[in-house]
Amino acid sequence: MRVVVASTNPVKVDAVKEVFSEVFGDVHITGKPIESNVPPQPFNEEVILGALNRARNAMAAGVDFSVGIEGGIIKLGGKYYNLGFVVIMDKSGKIGTGTSGWFECPEKVLAEIRKGKELGTVMDEMIGEKDVKKKQGAIGVFTKGRVTRKELYKHGIYMALCPFISREVFE
Repeated sequence: MRVVVASTNPVKVDAVKEVFSEVFGDVHITGKPIESNVPPQPFNEEVILGALNRARNAMAAGVDFSVGIEGGIIKLGGKYYNLGFVVIMDKSGKIGTGTSGWFECPEKVLAEIRKGKELGTVMDEMIGEKDVKKKQGAIGVFTKGRVTRKELYKHGIYMALCPFISREVFE
């Protein structure tokens, strides 16, 4: 089975590798730089659209599955939450969607994002590291390493795989 992840971010690629290997066994996973066609820091519907665009655009690679993961911010109940939206598409065009866990975006982080910065940049500046989004992610910083970005994304990938794992329920 061949799977393309619509990103070269090692966190996203590794999360897909771990989940797909567990569910399907022998898989060949590659990451490709695929445009989301949404702003670098997506909000609300842009988060969903970015993941969908990534998955659709990645299917051009002629694989069995494509995976689009878009990290972003969604407002719900008057608060802003960070999450990863996941779209998985198979070669027949069937789509499964899911999300990672959601976590509240701190106001001081949100203030910097509103100035036009991407979450990853804000986190790098906050803790004085480079490429936090390619390592533990904001959730790793906020939980002091108890939950990593990869672990968070794995849950979203499992959720998006539900229609493929339990076809008899979804068809």
